[in-house]
Amino acid sequence: TARDYLLCSEADIKATRSYVGSPMHEALFGLKETLTRDYFPASAYNGPFFSLLRHHPAKGKDFVIEVLNYSIEWYAHPRVSESIEAPFEIELIFADGTSQRQWCNARLWNWYRGTSVGPDFLQCLLMALERWLLEFAERCPQDLDATLIDILRRSNSAALTAVVASVAVAFPYSSGETLLVLLRSPNCIRLDRQRMATETHSSSSFLDSMLELHAKNEIYTAERKEANALPHRRRDLEDAIRNLQLSPFAARVHEVLDQHRESLPPISEQDDEDRVWRLA
Repeated sequence: TARDYLLCSEADIKATRSYVGSPMHEALFGLKETLTRDYFPASAYNGPFFSLLRHHPAKGKDFVIEVLNYSIEWYAHPRVSESIEAPFEIELIFADGTSQRQWCNARLWNWYRGTSVGPDFLQCLLMALERWLLEFAERCPQDLDATLIDILRRSNSAALTAVVASVAVAFPYSSGETLLVLLRSPNCIRLDRQRMATETHSSSSFLDSMLELHAKNEIYTAERKEANALPHRRRDLEDAIRNLQLSPFAARVHEVLDQHRESLPPISEQDDEDRVWRLA
């Protein structure tokens, strides 16, 4: 029922011309137009997804991954007028040598924080996933790493990888394998540094005041204020990997760092981006 209500099909596109227009139309991301008003303001509590994850975690996780994969595939291969920046591909490499390609850019990486523009529904979905994973990390730290790795293996989207990175930063000693996967991707390190630099922690704003005139919106904005105030917002993947070097994973971290150093061009040929990456 949820899939039928949420996801746009090729037939839906052919049946109407109204999908072509605003660059932020839901159809660009594989969603039906009916969602515009239903999921504003974005919050982990807006919609049934957080409850689904809490009470049926396996089905909830499958649902989130499936919807995001569907949506990002439409974004990467547009069925409607293409008028925003295209994503690029990155590759995540796992300890066993397997890999997963994902679509990525700063827009996707920042969706779960609500600091980049995108459909409110997808932001709600990602916010709910992050909040549930943070709860799960508190309850079952021994199972966190495997859960995060599973999401990375099955996702084609940096939007989900950013959520995984957030939880790994919050719980670095329970996420060693996950952090090693992310460390192998310079794009993930750079994007999370940018995310941290652009984080906003304003506890109130004129928009919040307007939204809170409605009782349910007050619940949503309060949830976001609580999420914004979490201590790991002021940290990024670099911080988490520094912490990981104080654990039994230290030798494996050093191995990946050496691989990054060896992959750089000779110092005489390095540009500013290479120098910044070398410092990182």
